[in-house]
Amino acid sequence: MVSSFLNNYFGFNKQQRNGLLVLALISFTLFLIRIIYPYFLSPGNITIQNLPLIERKLDSSYESSNKYYSSNFSESKNAVSLFVFDPNTVSFDQLLQLGFKEKTAKTFLKFRNKGFVFKQKKDIQKVYGISDNFYAQLEPYILIENKVAAEQKNSADKNVVSTPIKSQTKTKVELNSADSLALIGLNGVGPSFAKRILKYRSILGGYTSIEQLKEVYGFTEELYEKVKPFVCVDAVTVKKLDLNKDDFKVINKHPYLSYELTKALLDWRKKTVITATNLRDIINDDSVYNKLLPYLVF
Repeated sequence: MVSSFLNNYFGFNKQQRNGLLVLALISFTLFLIRIIYPYFLSPGNITIQNLPLIERKLDSSYESSNKYYSSNFSESKNAVSLFVFDPNTVSFDQLLQLGFKEKTAKTFLKFRNKGFVFKQKKDIQKVYGISDNFYAQLEPYILIENKVAAEQKNSADKNVVSTPIKSQTKTKVELNSADSLALIGLNGVGPSFAKRILKYRSILGGYTSIEQLKEVYGFTEELYEKVKPFVCVDAVTVKKLDLNKDDFKVINKHPYLSYELTKALLDWRKKTVITATNLRDIINDDSVYNKLLPYLVF
């Protein structure tokens, strides 16, 4: 009956019917295996070797990191303790509590020990190392006692009256050995200019003339005239260049020597020894030659 039905509606012959029956049996068998198979398997116990050791390491790592951050937090929290202070009497330890770096605190006290009196709040910005942001943080806590300032001012006034004019002459600041404090003592030179003067001195290898201050960025003719009577130069300590031996990088670092000129010098020395005489022809600029000559050794 089934065969006649399949023949009538699908046109299957006997061979095709047998193949279809086998395919159906295979499909049914696979379906049964898929359902029954999981019941015959039981997963084994998963074990992790050295689990207690791993747990201990994780715990200790967590505790140490926790301890590190908590200690760092407490240190940073206690590092700065702002309080009202007088810059004319504050101690080194108190400066550190206020948030001063150790180096800046020492500079502050050195500046004060040289005789400087803080008469107004913004005077502390004259100390090298105190930024505008740090000053803004300290400004509400600065209290200058007028009594101290007045006494020191009166004492200074008395010294001015009784001191002969000759002894009032300021000791000249030697540009190649001066530190930032000495430079700040010059009229019109603040922390920024002091820093620039020191930086340019390092690039040059030392000053050979006080007129080189005009080459410092932002140093005007007016400011130069102010400080000119109070500065001097000892060129003995100036770092020298040897154009016949030094490498390209060392020579080109000097601000008076451009890349092109340095290249020309190295090309020239391949042919012959550079001397003070032929150097003038190589440079072909008297102003550069005259400025550069004190920095050279032949």
